[in-house]
Amino acid sequence: MEIRPSKESDIPQIFLLESRCFSDPWSQKILRSTLREEDCFFLTAEENGRICGYLNTTHILDELSIHRVAVLPEYRRKGVGTAMLTRMMEFCQDKGLKQIFLEVRQSNLNAQRLYSRFGFEQVGERPHFYQNPDETGLVMRAWVPSPADTAAEKEEP
Repeated sequence: MEIRPSKESDIPQIFLLESRCFSDPWSQKILRSTLREEDCFFLTAEENGRICGYLNTTHILDELSIHRVAVLPEYRRKGVGTAMLTRMMEFCQDKGLKQIFLEVRQSNLNAQRLYSRFGFEQVGERPHFYQNPDETGLVMRAWVPSPADTAAEKEEP
């Protein structure tokens, strides 16, 4: 599996993935527009020419906001989300970003467990944040570890 920056030519496959993973999929126009934003960090997970996941964020000052993390159902629990979030954390360290925010459906326990492994903690709730079905969004935040902290973790036996 390859984790790489998304390209304009990926948009049709990302849109199909988006349509399978979300009840409120973004249009190809929105995906294309987001990809072109200067403060966007947009990753694609690809295996054998098939896009199996993507991650979309924006950053401003020292904060990053995760807008979308999507993995095709048949690729879930196989390390795709972990690989994309690991690459995103490296990006945050390289850019000197300090904290990351996201919203996740209250019922999406698998995603919450994944985010928790990356240091995310719930810091708030947004009632009626999601539609189709109506659901509370949990606001989660993680602090970006310093590169020195990450290097020390890798050196531990």
